[in-house]
Amino acid sequence: MVDLMQVLEGATYAAFIAGAIFAVIELRSMKSDRKTELILRINEYFSSKDFEETMFKVREIDTKDPRQIEEKVGRVAIFALVDYLDGISALAQFKLLDVKFLCYQFTWTGTWNRLEPYIKHMRQYSLRYWGSGFEWMAAEDLKWINRMGMEIMG
Repeated sequence: MVDLMQVLEGATYAAFIAGAIFAVIELRSMKSDRKTELILRINEYFSSKDFEETMFKVREIDTKDPRQIEEKVGRVAIFALVDYLDGISALAQFKLLDVKFLCYQFTWTGTWNRLEPYIKHMRQYSLRYWGSGFEWMAAEDLKWINRMGMEIMG
């Protein structure tokens, strides 16, 4: 005969295991939901009026002179853009965002090529590592562009 205590003990173990499995499934779901939310927030900013206005000015840069770049785009706009792109790049460097996905989302290399003279100029003074994440992401984007056989856009 089966002892009632053994049945209850077995049921408890089974419930514990089922609860652990459920918790793992929920954690994975939460991780996916958070990542999706982050991506949506990034895309929301990419399509914001401030971002688009700055990008229009950046796309019109036709000089390598840092002073002219600052005059055309504006110091605050450049800093806001570079700092934002640095933050997104850091997420990719720490594998919190997929590099390939980010390459699809933004013209990293083209934007870097236009802002590089200004960023390098600012690094000479007091901002030694400013834009380094953005520079890293532009290099990753260039690798991706070369693998895909595409042209640099931006």
